[in-house]
Amino acid sequence: METVLKKNRFRKVLRYGLFALLAMIIVMALVPNGPATFRKWVWSWLPEPVPRVVDLPANPAIMGKIHGEKMKYSILLLEQLYIKNIIGQNDYSGSRKKAAILFDLINPRWKVEVSALAAASGADVQALMLGNSFLDLGITGTGCRQVLAARADGSVLHAHNLDWDNLGGIGNYIVTIFRTAGTPKRLATTYMAFPGMIGALDVINSQGVAMSFNQVGFSKGYSQMPVFLKMREIAETCHTFEAAEAELLNVPEGMPFCIGLSDAKSGKIAVFERNRRGEISKREPLNGLISADNTLQFGVNIERNSVDKIARAVAMDTPEAVMKILRHPDVLLDCNIYSVIFDWRNNTIYLASGQVPAALGKYRKYPLFLKTENN
Repeated sequence: METVLKKNRFRKVLRYGLFALLAMIIVMALVPNGPATFRKWVWSWLPEPVPRVVDLPANPAIMGKIHGEKMKYSILLLEQLYIKNIIGQNDYSGSRKKAAILFDLINPRWKVEVSALAAASGADVQALMLGNSFLDLGITGTGCRQVLAARADGSVLHAHNLDWDNLGGIGNYIVTIFRTAGTPKRLATTYMAFPGMIGALDVINSQGVAMSFNQVGFSKGYSQMPVFLKMREIAETCHTFEAAEAELLNVPEGMPFCIGLSDAKSGKIAVFERNRRGEISKREPLNGLISADNTLQFGVNIERNSVDKIARAVAMDTPEAVMKILRHPDVLLDCNIYSVIFDWRNNTIYLASGQVPAALGKYRKYPLFLKTENN
């Protein structure tokens, strides 16, 4: 009798499972944008994440140690699911060695930080080096959207949608805000990254100089400095737009990029791009607005991208106005895993993350800097 009941329960579970699978196939096959529709439905049932804010001291060794201890399980998860299975799926051992060689060529403080991070989390240090430099080594590519708007009072709203196919389902839940303390030689910074990253995807310093990263095309497989680390380095050392501009126009050889730069004190904004031939150019704003959406990689005039056209139709003077642009259906991509707005004037960062596309969800407010850092 008990055996019969178990069989009946199994058949019932199997029927429900097959019904769910059939419903998923129907949605994906018949509904317009079926896969995206199904994914949005799944996200709607998942609990809202609570993004972490990790405060780090200025010492690289202690910085790495605290990062590794606080984010241990997320770091190990990304190491297994992303670095090994996606980034290193073809030649994991060889890619790790290339990353390690690159770290031997740059400022030793970065190796100190990543080594302390690996030791504290139990991750493989070369895997984390790879995770911080894989774009520069030409292993994969990505693309994003960003909008920089100067307000009437001269301050800036600096916004970025991070769009990344391979990290959807993981990165959207564990994207982290890192705040680092300053020293007499290095400015305090706040930056967006994933656990295990010592580089930045979006970064702003205590003087209001901010940068966001898009990729344009693919690296040829070599680099003299990982672009994520270079962004942090610039933010730590450049007090003004002009100083950061000089650095961006002379970054070491490596991957193509599209970086939005803003200075909330002067109101200056621009986009700097390096094409596949290695040439770096600066694109000026028009009427206090500039945007970027990676169309350069498709051979299209990047000044006529869809983001730019949509953004110019709205007065971009409040965070809420920027949010509307970031979630506009002609701007938003289905692989948008976080959306961020820096408002240095009000010492606020707005972050939407968790669901995919992220910008459709709730933007949470956090202090950009502690009062002692924002001067």
